Amino acid sequence: MRNSSKEIETAGETSSRKLMEKDNRSQESSLPRSKKGDSSSGRPVIMEAGDRSRKGNSSQLNVGETKADAWEKAEMEKLNKRCENMKASILAWENEKKLRAKVKMDRRKKELERRIKINQQLYQTKITRIDHIGGGAKAEMDEKRRHEELKIKEKARKIRASGKVPVSCFCF
Repeated sequence: MRNSSKEIETAGETSSRKLMEKDNRSQESSLPRSKKGDSSSGRPVIMEAGDRSRKGNSSQLNVGETKADAWEKAEMEKLNKRCENMKASILAWENEKKLRAKVKMDRRKKELERRIKINQQLYQTKITRIDHIGGGAKAEMDEKRRHEELKIKEKARKIRASGKVPVSCFCF
């Protein structure tokens, strides 16, 4: 505690000032304390006699405020920069993942198109083979039919010439 000639005029004032300081300290201790680093304290501002003389000198308060403002501005800039960097890294991550997913999808799409093309070729090959086999079977059947027709016509001509129906005997 400072004791200057201006502050101490009488012994009675000094003792009453000491009592006020004790009361102020007890009030401060009964008030809830805020977290460390919290810029706004929950304590009431009590000006003592020494503070009253500084009240008129606002340049010291402005210096404190400007330091606080500068600190706040610097911290906000740091925070904004950190957030922007984080957003940029998240965006880069998203773009990379999207690009990889697109490449993978394109690769799968090309693979599917290749498989479809191979399956289409296999289908065409099978169809051609079936047509070839079917065409050969039809031609063979037509040839057999013509041969049977010729046999029937030959027998009919023999019957007409002889007048007798040929007998088929199943005995041995």
